[in-house]
Amino acid sequence: MTESTTPTTADDAAARKRVVSGYALLVLAVLTWAGNSTVGRATAEENIPPMAFTFWRWVTAFVIFATIFGPSTWRQRHEILAHWKFVVSFALISVAGFNAVFYVALQKAPAVQVSLIQSILPALVLLIGLAVLRERIDTKQWLGIVFSIGGAVLIVTRGDAEVLRTLQLSEGDLWALAAVFIWAWQAFLMRWKPRRIDIMPFMTTIALIGVIGIAPFYLYEHATVGPMPVTQNSILFVLYVAVMASFIGTTCWNEGTYRSGPARAGYFGNLFFIFASALAIVILGEDLFWYHIAGAASVLVGIWLATFQRGSTPSKPGTENG
Repeated sequence: MTESTTPTTADDAAARKRVVSGYALLVLAVLTWAGNSTVGRATAEENIPPMAFTFWRWVTAFVIFATIFGPSTWRQRHEILAHWKFVVSFALISVAGFNAVFYVALQKAPAVQVSLIQSILPALVLLIGLAVLRERIDTKQWLGIVFSIGGAVLIVTRGDAEVLRTLQLSEGDLWALAAVFIWAWQAFLMRWKPRRIDIMPFMTTIALIGVIGIAPFYLYEHATVGPMPVTQNSILFVLYVAVMASFIGTTCWNEGTYRSGPARAGYFGNLFFIFASALAIVILGEDLFWYHIAGAASVLVGIWLATFQRGSTPSKPGTENG
């Protein structure tokens, strides 16, 4: 009897260890992406134009992806070309669109503010699913949407009813709202990623297309605003977001998702705004106000209501590009 149960016990222990290691990788991935928001905010102090920062981030990231995954990407070129409409659209929305808008927001508003606004992502994904696919939203999910959006409104208005009445939002808040809306579309579109294209060849391809897509905006910014300063800090910033956020973060997320399962992994994406806000307070010295805490609490309740349901798969952020 003992001999027959020992292998099962060993297998269970190995499975638990695998899942726990997956959790650790997911936390590390989200932490690297949270660092991306801190670095993005710091670029304002270094006078690094947002389009230039986006462009050089993904040029560097593409070199890394292509060096390691170039051969596998080439082997899957026929699958990639067969689905070129989706691949190109996704690359322009995620790499060129979200990243550029996110960095603009970070240059115009505190990282705490921008990061907390991003927390309404799960609710937006549900609403896009309703609008586009007529996906059913039950009562619990509607309550989650109400709490999430209510928390975001509290954060955006900074607890001032006059702001809501006059609709005098700051420029940074508007860019942050645009960024999370684009991120929600990215997350929504991921459900149609061709299964036969592996994630790393997919990332390599969208990095290249994203660089091409952002290039005209970068050149326009270069001519009208000025060149990107080449300093020790600017180089370190680009290396961080390219190596840590784009490559290591993506790799850890994908491996963590594989080990723990996509249903569990989705919940870890919701740690982003908590980590990002904490880093902004600790590293950048930003202030935490009562409306941040109250708004974040409301959003957390909303996330729990909207995604933590028995037998369902939570809406996952499209965090492949951090």
